[in-house]
Amino acid sequence: MIADFTEKEIRDVVWQCEGTKSPGPDGFNFNFLKKNWEVMKDEVVAAMILFHETGCIPKECDASFVALIPKVRDPTKLEQYRPISLVGALYKIIAKVLAE
Repeated sequence: MIADFTEKEIRDVVWQCEGTKSPGPDGFNFNFLKKNWEVMKDEVVAAMILFHETGCIPKECDASFVALIPKVRDPTKLEQYRPISLVGALYKIIAKVLAE
């Protein structure tokens, strides 16, 4: 974690992410980010550099929601749902780049 994240590292992580899965709290999924990478890459890289320098994720990017997804048709009990956490793309990118 001594060296800054590179644009290539960040881009590689974005392209590894499934683009059609549920969007985060901001309403965007990874397909949106991939299709608009040339427009958004500078902002994404700047956010990653800020995280590297400060060790903090901006509060706006750290929001998450828990959603209940039914496991069966017409669920009637709580155990017939599974919880998923909807987190923003930047949070996922940071986690995946750190994991690499």
